[in-house]
Amino acid sequence: MKNKKTILIIEDNIDIREGTTEILELTGRYDVITAENGRIGVDLATRHIPDLILCDIMMPELDGYGVLFMLSKIESTAKIPFIF
Repeated sequence: MKNKKTILIIEDNIDIREGTTEILELTGRYDVITAENGRIGVDLATRHIPDLILCDIMMPELDGYGVLFMLSKIESTAKIPFIF
């Protein structure tokens, strides 16, 4: 069996974050990492190098555009597919 892909979800709304995580994990194809704000999301992305990032735009501390900007400047995360 192929290795599971890792998805990082960066979302400040707990219901959306947990619901999306549950749906993805139920498929059995993905490992999901979650962050409740952009600063934590950038940290997790640089430590875990996920295969895909799903990111909210409006969040406290660091918004989605800031997350995308910061990750685009880091060689190891610059090419990770990123969906708002």
